[in-house]
Amino acid sequence: MNFRNLVISLLSLLIFTGCASTPPVVKRLDVPQGTEIAIISFRDCTIAGQEDCHGSGNIAGSIFARVFSTSNKFRAVPLSRPVRPNEVLTDYAAVDLGRRKGFQFVLNGEVDEYYSVAPMTFRVDRAGVSLRILRVSDGSVAAFFSQRKEAATNFATPDGLIEEMAIHVRDSL
Repeated sequence: MNFRNLVISLLSLLIFTGCASTPPVVKRLDVPQGTEIAIISFRDCTIAGQEDCHGSGNIAGSIFARVFSTSNKFRAVPLSRPVRPNEVLTDYAAVDLGRRKGFQFVLNGEVDEYYSVAPMTFRVDRAGVSLRILRVSDGSVAAFFSQRKEAATNFATPDGLIEEMAIHVRDSL
């Protein structure tokens, strides 16, 4: 009987964790409450032929800055991207920018997917981001997160999907 209960419990755990849709935010260092975080506009997605990619990095950066600022946990300050929207900004360069501007932490990221369709076309909107929160004093990765997500309904938008991700990251820190 105990073995049967153990097997059922393990199967339930596997099913439950397999159905979880949001990956965890991997935390390596604490980001103290009240910290001012510089949020650099994300790199635009670079999927060839996908028109929605243009400007997606500014949209994602603005959403993350707004979401992080709507809590007493952090103060987010948006920063302009010092390279072209579709160019890579290394974590080293992001830390250097944060240091020059006087921040303790900086968020550097990329939009991996940004696809928007008209409602009721029976195609789904998609969004994806990858990001790192970096401690400026030594360049250490305090936390990182990556997710690609499809909309659950025909009325969801890539912006809404990114906002859900931003809330998850903020609340996980």
